[in-house]
Amino acid sequence: LEIVEGAEPGHVIRFVRIPGVPPEITFGRSSGRPPLHVQLLLPTVSRRHARMRYADGGWRIINHSRTNPLVVNGEELVGDGESRTLHDGDRIEMGEIVFVFRER
Repeated sequence: LEIVEGAEPGHVIRFVRIPGVPPEITFGRSSGRPPLHVQLLLPTVSRRHARMRYADGGWRIINHSRTNPLVVNGEELVGDGESRTLHDGDRIEMGEIVFVFRER
């Protein structure tokens, strides 16, 4: 994920699958254990905002916020648990932070 707007534009977050570790990353304002959690310290990000999970050869993003939107390519994921499969170039918005998903 590359941050393109908000805190730390240009910063890249890379995900590496580690044997024995679930292929899952959470995002939110609350603290968590790196590399399994990405803390985003902005008031427009929920304490538990979203989760990305690798399955069946691709990444899915899941909404966990009921108050702050999770938006993928301009479409808001509503309701706790709604998800989308991510593709190269997808734009992901969590509060005022905007990421671009890169498959590399």
